[in-house]
Amino acid sequence: MNTLDRSLIQTLLAEIEAQLDQGVLPLHSGCLEHLSDADTVLDYLLLMKSERMISGNLITKRDTGAPHRLTNIRLTYVGIKALHQNGNAAYWTAALGN
Repeated sequence: MNTLDRSLIQTLLAEIEAQLDQGVLPLHSGCLEHLSDADTVLDYLLLMKSERMISGNLITKRDTGAPHRLTNIRLTYVGIKALHQNGNAAYWTAALGN
């Protein structure tokens, strides 16, 4: 992931909120793969988890320990706040450090 795509983060946050509102449980990274390719979605979800925008359980591949998918995804307070700060560049600069 060379360049951070804030619009993809916003889209992922909005889609997570929408699917949770629809009662999709458990929500996992596979439910979001229609937004981008599977590796990109997982990379962004892991970034969002490290920034405390979402919470969830990381499933790794047994043989390599590489990330496989994220499951039980939920928005945190930080994620809800980020979702509603769409046009606020100062917020995103502080939140993601770029």
